[in-house]
Amino acid sequence: MLIDEVRDSLEMIKTTGKVDQSLLSKLDELSNLFKGHKERWLMSPNTRINLYFYYAARIAELVAVRIKERLSVQVYENKKNIEISPNLIALLGDVLDLTQKKLPDEASVKSVMERARELRAIATTAKLLEPNEKELLDVDKLLSYLSKLRK
Repeated sequence: MLIDEVRDSLEMIKTTGKVDQSLLSKLDELSNLFKGHKERWLMSPNTRINLYFYYAARIAELVAVRIKERLSVQVYENKKNIEISPNLIALLGDVLDLTQKKLPDEASVKSVMERARELRAIATTAKLLEPNEKELLDVDKLLSYLSKLRK
């Protein structure tokens, strides 16, 4: 599974002190998966429920992109102090599993909300999310798009 490959590659960094270029490709693949899930949930008919899944996929996509950016900079600067929390990767895996569902049930809606909140908190602490101003612009775009769909 892709998330396990990412986790293993991150563990290898701890022992070797080097970032394998294949990890950057895996992170691209992971962010593209989240992007696809995000778009699918945005276009699905049940807006109220789908918004939670869209938001979780969106946060996960941003986090995967930011991890890749951070690792790319570390490769360029040849630094060895790369630390990505295993909890963060586990949450990405949970969100990936939840956002892949076709028809969510009540339990998965609650889970996706909790995981998105946890992912956001850990990613914010690790300084992996964009500034709030940028995030608010993205939310405004989403709300504008959803209001157009309702008309």
